[in-house]
Amino acid sequence: MTINEMLTEIESYQHKLNLADDYLFNIVEFDPVEIKAYRDHTAPESAYQATLKQIKRLYLLSLSPEELLNRIHNAQKAASLSDADAIKIMGIEDSKLADFKAGLLPTMNYVTALYALKANI
Repeated sequence: MTINEMLTEIESYQHKLNLADDYLFNIVEFDPVEIKAYRDHTAPESAYQATLKQIKRLYLLSLSPEELLNRIHNAQKAASLSDADAIKIMGIEDSKLADFKAGLLPTMNYVTALYALKANI
């Protein structure tokens, strides 16, 4: 992905989150020199990659457990995984499984599960 493509995707997430540049730069902990380089498109590619990764994570955290469960289901279906295999990959404890499926756990549980599922597909 080119820097311009990453910037386009970052801006799309910023719009979805109504997140101004100042807040974004605070989240990714850029100093004034790094901010200038970012805006001038002279920052290292890794700066744009890290920013995109952070804003994607922030966006996922803004979703409801129901929306995340839907994404988990779609990823599981795309990988042709059984429920048992998906649960094992996501590391869901038996004692939390019913609450997980009901969308009753904190959002971060679903984001972590989605990342685990995608990493093992």
